[in-house]
Amino acid sequence: MKILLIHSEGVEVTKNKEATSNPQEFPENIIKMDGLILVAYVSVEDQDSYDTDLISNQGAQVIEEAILQITNFPENIRQKNQEVREHNKKVESGKIKGQQRKFFELIKDRSMYRVDKVLVYPWAHLSKFLSNEINAMEVCPKIAKILNDKGIEASYSPFGWYKSFKINCIGHEVAEMYRDVKLAIKPEEQVKNSVFKIITTKGEEIDLKFDKENKLILPEIDSLIEDEDFEHFLMSELGSRKVDKAIEPSHIKVMKEFELVDFDPNTDAGNFRWYTKGVIMKNLIKNFIEERLIDYGAILLETPIMYTVKNKKLTAQTARFPARSYWLESGKNRFLLRYASDFLLFDLFSQMNLKPQYFPLRAYEFEQYDFRREQEGELSGPRRLRGFIMPDLHTLCKDLNSSINEFILQYELIKNLERDLGIKSFVIFRATQAFYKENKDWIINLIKSEKNPALLELWEDRYYYYVLKFERNVLSAQQKSATLATNQIDVESSLESMVDNDGVERQKYNISFQDNDGKIKHPIILHNSPTGGLERVLWGLIESSMRNKGRTVPGFKTWLSPIQVRIITVSEDQNKYAEKILDIINKSGYRADFDDRGEKLGKKIRQSEIEWIPYTIIIGKNEEEQQNISIRKRLIGQPFGPKKSTAEQINNIKVSKLIELLQEDTKSFPKYKLPIPFRKFSTKIYFRR
Repeated sequence: MKILLIHSEGVEVTKNKEATSNPQEFPENIIKMDGLILVAYVSVEDQDSYDTDLISNQGAQVIEEAILQITNFPENIRQKNQEVREHNKKVESGKIKGQQRKFFELIKDRSMYRVDKVLVYPWAHLSKFLSNEINAMEVCPKIAKILNDKGIEASYSPFGWYKSFKINCIGHEVAEMYRDVKLAIKPEEQVKNSVFKIITTKGEEIDLKFDKENKLILPEIDSLIEDEDFEHFLMSELGSRKVDKAIEPSHIKVMKEFELVDFDPNTDAGNFRWYTKGVIMKNLIKNFIEERLIDYGAILLETPIMYTVKNKKLTAQTARFPARSYWLESGKNRFLLRYASDFLLFDLFSQMNLKPQYFPLRAYEFEQYDFRREQEGELSGPRRLRGFIMPDLHTLCKDLNSSINEFILQYELIKNLERDLGIKSFVIFRATQAFYKENKDWIINLIKSEKNPALLELWEDRYYYYVLKFERNVLSAQQKSATLATNQIDVESSLESMVDNDGVERQKYNISFQDNDGKIKHPIILHNSPTGGLERVLWGLIESSMRNKGRTVPGFKTWLSPIQVRIITVSEDQNKYAEKILDIINKSGYRADFDDRGEKLGKKIRQSEIEWIPYTIIIGKNEEEQQNISIRKRLIGQPFGPKKSTAEQINNIKVSKLIELLQEDTKSFPKYKLPIPFRKFSTKIYFRR
């Protein structure tokens, strides 16, 4: 809905002639309103007619806020002038340096900043995407009625007529306003009723308490917690979520210096450019997840990245997140850029002839890209952005019991994926009290398999579409957590309709199948992002390495490192032999480069250390003569060696032995070639000055 607001001294509207075949009935030929009138010109758009009561309430609220803005304006000016007065006194007395400020003056007399009445006027010219549905003409009368019920005198102009009108815009500071109102279904928040607990690895429940200022009181459970980081995780989740803006997150420096991913000033904030080594890591993670999920039994799908707002099934879901949407215009139509695959995937499911033998039906999509218009203050490098890549698995299950069995299997799937990525995480379960009570045993058994306790959040009633949500969270170097993997048990989306929190029956996707007993049933859906957004995976890997750099050797696992092997020579005399080794390793399917700069050996070794290279080959005269190599194997993720050493030295081995070590490190993981220019420092391409 688009609304143009004009504050007018009187208004007059005259009906001239019918403009449509079905004009709105309205007995008066002339609408004349005296006094100070707020005229609200309204365009009802395609998505708005999904629920005219909802959009009418939103429109009335916007108009009411505009009335308050007008009537409060003189008082706001008075307060600003008081601030100016106090500032000028300090300047005069010498308490502060600077010049005196000027006072603000109202354009009109204070008496003109009021609204006596409102006229709601249908005005098609504010939008190219008008609703064509008959119920669109209900919106202006409904807005007027809502305002009248609130004690604000309001009338409406009829839809479907050619009309002439006279207005006299007052012309003060807030006499003209424009509002873009997005249809918004806002589910009732349950957080205020949440109960938080810790579940220990022994299965014990510990209630978490908060003081009068709602600050977390940490329980004395040191003996039950093996890892001190769990306390930081708790404080991040239930304490302050603020991050010190003065401190640049650790991953920003690393991702830039390693030339993995970077900001791009030519695009919307929260969208990134990927450099060659970052693309290698991105594609490795993509292939890694996809191969594991194929082995798990998933089918592969790909849905478009944009969808119409005219499909009511999609509108019902989209309207829950209006502020997060990107809109795209195409001719006479408009579309939303998706922020998850659910919408078009569930619409596809609703069109299928689902059969009992399909279940559990696991559908995987590597969503490149999803878009969420996060607010400016929420953006934080690859942790939270606006354009991102989301590996997404949705599973249709026959009933709730089978969905629980599937959930348990997927719990292990997620756990193994994060282990093989090299990410340490903490577990959160969020559930309704009723669901937890009935399913407590198996939830606690899952937590018992962890090395750390888990956080449990319980709601009095179901929030949104799921009865259970599971998360794996990672801690940053600044002790702030963010969710990677997640899984939810959705008991709502497959239904034909559902009564929402506001008591209104809303259309759902109507995904159904005929069971073996002949009855039509609706499956339960698991929403599983097995690793979380790919950019956030990279964030988690870097932040985890940096936060533990004082305890363990930072780095990426060998299979994921963009450069797996670095070759260094003592002098240029060994370069020809080094190039031979370089060719052998790359032809074996591993990513090796050769530091062929004329620098000292120590400087080359330090460079390899800085870049977290898993294997560094050192070739001197002795190695060339014996046709051997010596290697430094980086202790990635392990405690430092003697004297804070980061590597294990292995001398005088055959290249074939190194290939065996690489095979062992990368067994069951995907391979990816290193582009030829990046195989030598002399031909390497640098993207940043």
